[in-house]
Amino acid sequence: MGKRVSRRDFLAAGAGIAGTSAFSLPFAAHAQATGGPRNNIVVRIDREFASLDPAFRRGPPEGNVMRSVFQHLMVPKANAVEHELEAAAEVKQVSPTTISFRLKPGQMFSEGFGEMTADDVKFSFERIGLPPKDGGKVATYKADWIGLVGVEAKNKYEGLITLEKPRANIFDVVIADGSGCIVSRKAVEQRGDGFATKPVGSGPYLVAEYDRQKGIVLRRNPVYGGGKKPRFDEISVRTITDEKTTELALRAGEVDFALLSPSAADPLRGVAGLTVTDQPSMAYVWLGMNMEKAPLSDLRVRQAIRLALDVDQMLLAGYNGKAPRLNTVVPPQIMGAWKEAPVYKRNVAEAKSLLAAAGAKDIKLKLTVQNQQTFQNMALVAQALLAEVGVTVQVDAQPGGTYFESGKGDVGKNLDLYISKFSGKHDPNFVLQWFMPKQIGEWNWSRFNSPEFETLYNNASSELDPVKRRVMIIDAQKLMDKSSAFVWLTNEESAVVTRSWLKPASIPGWIDWQFSDFSAT
Repeated sequence: MGKRVSRRDFLAAGAGIAGTSAFSLPFAAHAQATGGPRNNIVVRIDREFASLDPAFRRGPPEGNVMRSVFQHLMVPKANAVEHELEAAAEVKQVSPTTISFRLKPGQMFSEGFGEMTADDVKFSFERIGLPPKDGGKVATYKADWIGLVGVEAKNKYEGLITLEKPRANIFDVVIADGSGCIVSRKAVEQRGDGFATKPVGSGPYLVAEYDRQKGIVLRRNPVYGGGKKPRFDEISVRTITDEKTTELALRAGEVDFALLSPSAADPLRGVAGLTVTDQPSMAYVWLGMNMEKAPLSDLRVRQAIRLALDVDQMLLAGYNGKAPRLNTVVPPQIMGAWKEAPVYKRNVAEAKSLLAAAGAKDIKLKLTVQNQQTFQNMALVAQALLAEVGVTVQVDAQPGGTYFESGKGDVGKNLDLYISKFSGKHDPNFVLQWFMPKQIGEWNWSRFNSPEFETLYNNASSELDPVKRRVMIIDAQKLMDKSSAFVWLTNEESAVVTRSWLKPASIPGWIDWQFSDFSAT
């Protein structure tokens, strides 16, 4: 089985690459009294922002802001997965492939861009789900609206959404989520690329200040006409990549809400004025391999790397052993989780035998990770474990903005190994969509190219029978396992840390936060 890597080994090595972000106030300082409720709060995110345009968002941090800036036809209730109407007065499933909607009159876009109409809904959905016109960019989340035929604006407030075939998750992960954000057609066409940093919505908050690296300030939207009544006048969303720095900011009263790993939150348990609550996560973390680049293009090499790694050791390093092991891509609380997925144990002898059979010698690979301590620690353990079977690994820890481009386009062709974390939702097709062939060059960094997987994905997407759909989802996961391009690590567990007087809100899983539903207890 080979030697075990001690914490002393990788912590000593990690001192050279571990970075710590200094905590600073990116905007005008606010009163941060910790004794009781205020009219403003500060929340922490762990990476810098990308686009705030719903069509080109990158992930949860942007989605959490957009959820408060833009309205949807319907949204999840606070701390629940059930839905309630938002901009719509009515949403009705007319047939398996058609959905009608009727907007509430008087939903006004900020900055004088006028009243929301059915044409804005049509524009918002079609710019994500249909091919772009005039050679424009393809929406990052185009797969959300897969099968969209079009949206008909029947009059000022009413419209009809038509799909090619039934969609099992059309409400959960499309209409009521990020790709269901309703933008102002006029604002998008007027601002162009500038809309990404100066978005115009009709939600309870608007973006008052934007700094891609430091964070965002949300303020009440003075023309908001919806039903929610936000508790806070201002919400500062600040980027602090380092968990220790976040701990200090929470202690100092400079941050009011943060999501931390359980081990990072341990020193805060019992601190006066703070509440720590452990929550299961729907994130999924894995070590991936680029299947197209030699020597990783050889299945035997990928199999050898998987057998040379020890997931439990990596989790001990990254999470102090306080994260559950994940053996397949779909987290256990999501329909279609493969409970019988194989649990791979480290086997140095077999790994060496596979490498010998592949004729692979003096292998040198780069392992690309985000420069957060959790991922860096796991990468250093992987580096030591792979060295024992003759694979030399260089750990490349990159800041968020650089890291998230490292697997895209032609640059992604040169990727070797990577550790990544994606955020899941209560739907298996949402989890699997990033591994579709069409995501190669975008988010499918392993360049996993399986037509059979694509067929299973598409069939599961339109299958309304949950029993049949579950079988398809599990079969798709079996194909990923057969490729040996993925070493699944963990679906994590999160610690929600707040001021004791603050009651946060989130869709279960604590990835999708609902700022407009935050309140004082």
